[in-house]
Amino acid sequence: MMNGKNERGGALASRQRFGAALAVVGGVMLIVLMTYGIAGFDAADAGRLTATRACGSVIFIGVIMYLGYKPTGAAVGAGIKERAAIILPAFAVAANNFPIAALISGDAAITAGGDVIVPLMAECFFIGLFEETAFRGVMLLSLADRFGRGRLSLFATAAISSAVFGATHLLNLFGGAGVGGTLLQVGYSTLIGGMCALILLTTGSLASCVLIHAVYDLGGCIVSRAGEGRIWTPAQIAVTAAVGAAAFAYYVIYAGGRLSRERAQRMTGAGAKTDEKKDGKSK
Repeated sequence: MMNGKNERGGALASRQRFGAALAVVGGVMLIVLMTYGIAGFDAADAGRLTATRACGSVIFIGVIMYLGYKPTGAAVGAGIKERAAIILPAFAVAANNFPIAALISGDAAITAGGDVIVPLMAECFFIGLFEETAFRGVMLLSLADRFGRGRLSLFATAAISSAVFGATHLLNLFGGAGVGGTLLQVGYSTLIGGMCALILLTTGSLASCVLIHAVYDLGGCIVSRAGEGRIWTPAQIAVTAAVGAAAFAYYVIYAGGRLSRERAQRMTGAGAKTDEKKDGKSK
């Protein structure tokens, strides 16, 4: 028993040291890139903001490791069919954020070439990576680690982290965004955040959350940044509302019903801590 405990403790300590070092590297990278004008916080400069998010992602990944969290499917133990049933519908919701109806009808069109679209894809990827490591990898798992003692508690942590994530988009109002569009973004971002929270808690796949988030963001800006035309046609609004309502019901009932204290414990390392306490008592 003692050898197993020491091995787990040693592996955790090594992971924490690596995580701390990674967070420091990310911080140093950010300072250096900002010093040379490569990174920055100006929302109007997409390139610099992408560099900032990339450094921030490295910092948050390091924090996740330092906290001892393991947001991976292997840690949770969900089967392939179960993971597919929970993850794939979220990709469908994210894909629906592309103005498909407007593109088909000709009300909108993508006119830019790869020189615009490729950097835009990179920007959306790092938005997803930065926000998912921050809100799901750190905030959600920290809440689950502290309060996730049962299914209702885990559902509450998912709801809280998603509400906070959605509310942060109100900051867009200070950047000159319209009230109506911002409120719509807050609502749909809360939905995406809720889906990603339930995906992480039930499948352990933070990588899926990052990709879903990136696809969603790309769909939302592809026409405004790389095309032209009217996006929110009546057909697009109707389809988006229907998909959003269906996704909300599906994830609350199906994914919410698969929330498990044991899975959350394994992902946050609480299960290992419990085993160590038992080892100590048995000794």
